[in-house]
Amino acid sequence: MEPKPLTIQPAKENQLLEVLYIIRECAEQLIAKGLPSWHNTHDDYAQISLDISKRYIHLVFLGRIPVGTITVKPDASDVTVSYLDRLAIFPHYQGRGLAKEMIDFAEAYSREQGFKMLRGVIPIDDDSLCKLLEKKGFMNMGVASSDSEEYVRIIFEKRLG
Repeated sequence: MEPKPLTIQPAKENQLLEVLYIIRECAEQLIAKGLPSWHNTHDDYAQISLDISKRYIHLVFLGRIPVGTITVKPDASDVTVSYLDRLAIFPHYQGRGLAKEMIDFAEAYSREQGFKMLRGVIPIDDDSLCKLLEKKGFMNMGVASSDSEEYVRIIFEKRLG
């Protein structure tokens, strides 16, 4: 049997539940693994809905099945930077190289939109994502400033050439 084709498309407004479901399932899995900060790094459904309407959120499909989501939007502090957020893959589909393909997509999409850099802020305890970003050429820029010492996050950046 041939593998199902991977496609990444802007989420539609009527796909809000799919996006929220994937994020929730990932959050529950990571919290169960002892990564409590993951759930606290994401916006509420109103912000996610707004990001969908602005075409910042993308769904990842294997065939016709939505298996992941990723947000790529302009960074609020710098118009030359795009911001990578909410990279989530439904747990059953993890470990298949999808995160790498999603990051490749975020880089290509950001270049197409004219951004010079891609930035993400990642929970410090999400080792697998931190290692993947470093492997993909992102630079660890240190700890992000935060109001909470409980949820420490690291800034990763990559210049887009």
